[in-house]
Amino acid sequence: MKKKTLMVIGGLLLATTVAFAQQRQQRSPEEQAKMRVEHLDKLLTLNQVQKDSIYNLTLSQAQQRAAIKSDGGDRKANMEKYKQLQEAQATKIKSWLTPDQVKLFDEQQEKMKDRMKKRSEN
Repeated sequence: MKKKTLMVIGGLLLATTVAFAQQRQQRSPEEQAKMRVEHLDKLLTLNQVQKDSIYNLTLSQAQQRAAIKSDGGDRKANMEKYKQLQEAQATKIKSWLTPDQVKLFDEQQEKMKDRMKKRSEN
């Protein structure tokens, strides 16, 4: 009886996990921009002008990334376009930051590059 109960519970957990994984949806450009601003605000303590500027920039670029993705095309070419957008975004964001904030931003960017590099090696 215990074995059956455990098997049923295990099956339900598996079904729930699969259903949850399939429900995961891509965030909208607005959600992406909001999350980016929240993350940077937490890291850099942004003022309202900086928040608004970064939000508008990241929203625009998230919409561009979505358009690139929906166009399909070559994955490698798309990745290059994403990389160019990211570099342009970082440069523009730095122009709005104080020198201390730029230092923290650069450190965060390096950490992210390291994580991505480790992730691609695995």
